Amino acid sequence: MDSQSCHYKRGSMIAVIVAVASLLWPASVGAQTGQVPPWRAALASPPSEATIAVGQTALQVQLAVTPDQQSLGLGYRNELAPGTGMLFVFNAPSMQTFWMKGMRFCLDIVWVSSMEVVAAAENACPDPAGTPDADRPIQTSPEPVQYVLEVPAGWLKSHGYGAGTPVNLAAVPATAAA
Repeated sequence: MDSQSCHYKRGSMIAVIVAVASLLWPASVGAQTGQVPPWRAALASPPSEATIAVGQTALQVQLAVTPDQQSLGLGYRNELAPGTGMLFVFNAPSMQTFWMKGMRFCLDIVWVSSMEVVAAAENACPDPAGTPDADRPIQTSPEPVQYVLEVPAGWLKSHGYGAGTPVNLAAVPATAAA
């Protein structure tokens, strides 16, 4: 066997070893660290759902009630189906702040108090990859609110809704805010 043939076979063998190792490496790292990415971690209690109405429009919403549900929110999802959203339910009205960490699509963040839209952060979009937490924009409610609704970006404008639009939360269980 000549040296060129030997060199070729050794190079092929190294390429095969590198390819196999690269396939196995991510799985072994996750197993060694025991860390699960946030979008794969099971919530202790998955969000329940309710139908609410904004103006004359019904929305099927997931209820983010627990701290874990509220922390994850809609993060790491690829989209919201038409006619759906997420309603964050807090124990009492307070100033609320939201950011777009982990988001993959733009949202309207709607501040709700006294059963009406108070204001909204419309078309809030995800931060560029690699944005340090300290540099992420924060969306803050203009006044204390007990509910925050997230819907796809442009939803409020497309329905002609804004401050003063009534919000019917009668189907949201009273225990959701407990």
